[in-house]
This record gives sequence, C-alpha cells and structure tokens, in this order.
Amino acid sequence: MSDNTQFYEEQNIKNIFICIKAIKNILIEMQKKSIETMRLSKTASFLVMSGVTSNSIFSFVKERCLSEQNSDGGWISIVDTVWNLKFLSLIDKTKFSEHIEKGNRFIFSKLNKDNLWGRHSRDISRIPVTGLIFFLFPELANLERLCTLEKLWYKEYLSITYKAGFILCAFAKTNYQPTVPNMIEETVGWLIDQQREDGGFAPWKNHVVDSDVYCTSIAMLGLIHYFKIVPLKVYKKAYDWLISNQLPSGLWKYHQIEDGSSWGLYTLTKLREILFSEQSPTNISPT
Repeated sequence: MSDNTQFYEEQNIKNIFICIKAIKNILIEMQKKSIETMRLSKTASFLVMSGVTSNSIFSFVKERCLSEQNSDGGWISIVDTVWNLKFLSLIDKTKFSEHIEKGNRFIFSKLNKDNLWGRHSRDISRIPVTGLIFFLFPELANLERLCTLEKLWYKEYLSITYKAGFILCAFAKTNYQPTVPNMIEETVGWLIDQQREDGGFAPWKNHVVDSDVYCTSIAMLGLIHYFKIVPLKVYKKAYDWLISNQLPSGLWKYHQIEDGSSWGLYTLTKLREILFSEQSPTNISPT
C-alpha cells in the first residue's frame, strides 16, 4: 500500500469512527425521547452491519424489540417488522429464533396479491420495500417473487436512483438473473449516468433538490454489488462527496438519522472495501 493510499485509508477510518460515535449518541437521545422502536433498531442494525460489535449496542434496543412484538409476530408495520427482525438476527439469530420465526410468518402474511410487499397491507407493492426485504433477508425471496419484482421495475424503468439501487442490491443478494437480457447492465449504466458532478445523487440527475446522503448511499450500494462493470472514478467521486458533506459531528444533513447518516456510515464502510482493500484490483487513493 502506498503512503498516499494509507493516508486516505486512515482518514476513512477516522470519518467512520466519528460517525459511529455520533450515531451511538443519537440512539441515547432517541431512547430518551421514546422514539418508535423501528428507528432505534434500524439505526442499531446499521452500526452492527458497519462493523460495530453487537455486544456494544445498548441493551434498551433489544429490550424494546422483544417487549413490543405483537402476538401475530409483527410490530407496527411491515417495515417496522423487517428492521426489528434484522436487529434481532444480528444480535443473536439462534437465541431469538422463535421471535424471528414469528416475525417471518407475519411478513409472509402481508404479501400482496402479486406476491410482493408495500409499506402496509393496504399499500401497493413497492420496490424500496420489497428490495429492502430481499437485501436484508435474501432467503425470503423465491423465483416467482423475483420475477415479479423485475416486472415492477420495468414499469418504472430507469426512473428513480434509489429504486435502481434497491433493485441492484436485491438481485445481487439473491443471485437473480433477470429474464430480460442486459437489464442489469442497463440499470447500472443509467445509475452511473445519474451521478452528479459533485459525486452525489438525487432522485434523478436533473432533480431540483441537492444531492443527499440517502440517494447517494442507496445508489452506491447498488453499484458496489456490480463493481466489475463500474468505473473506479464513480466510487471515488461518491466517496469524496460523502466525506466532504460529512458534518463536524460525523453526521450528514438529512431529516432522519436512520435514513441519512446510518445509510451513509454503512456505505462508507463498503466503499472502504472497494477503495482500500489490499486484495482489490481497485486499490487506489481517492482524488
């Protein structure tokens, strides 16, 4: 590893540690304000997914997850249930197997007629919800659901950056090969084209809003899964955007921590694997 690369890696680690500390403090504040459990479990899940040891996560998150599970196995909504289950599976999948099994039954009971999920049982099927479920729990996917998700994506084809990111994450995690040739390549290419000059992403390139940490993170996570066909400069630009837009506190500007800084932290850790790994052919310093 060159001195220049080592410098950038050390900076990367520093930015990650600052963010972890800030998000842990946010968890404490959420608990003091009695914020809904899903926001705690989602934030805590991202900490663990980003490399924080599970035994260092505050016990109140686990206690609230366990105490608030309903008799039908679910929590408030499908999305609440997904994140609470993810947290319990990250903490101790074996110990909480009964809770997880009940939660899975709840999730399957909320499938729509087309065999996918929306935000609740009366909602239409949505790519961000179903894509998230397959990203976090690929074992819940089957060929029929994946084919239906592919068809749903074609209805909104090449439209929203974060939807494209969720599609790529879901298909990569489940090793799904779309029925339409070159769909993955086209989606990857379109998503790359949506990256702005500043390195970030908005819902689409010419959208009136600024680049934000949520769109940037979801888009990059999708592209990271297909790194063999993504130019290195795409990762470098996104990395620079995340670092340059990180506040002194370690967080990013976004209306909710778990949809902003939590995704940003996780994406930084994944970009680190791409940009700084000794085993990676893309081991090069960001510019």
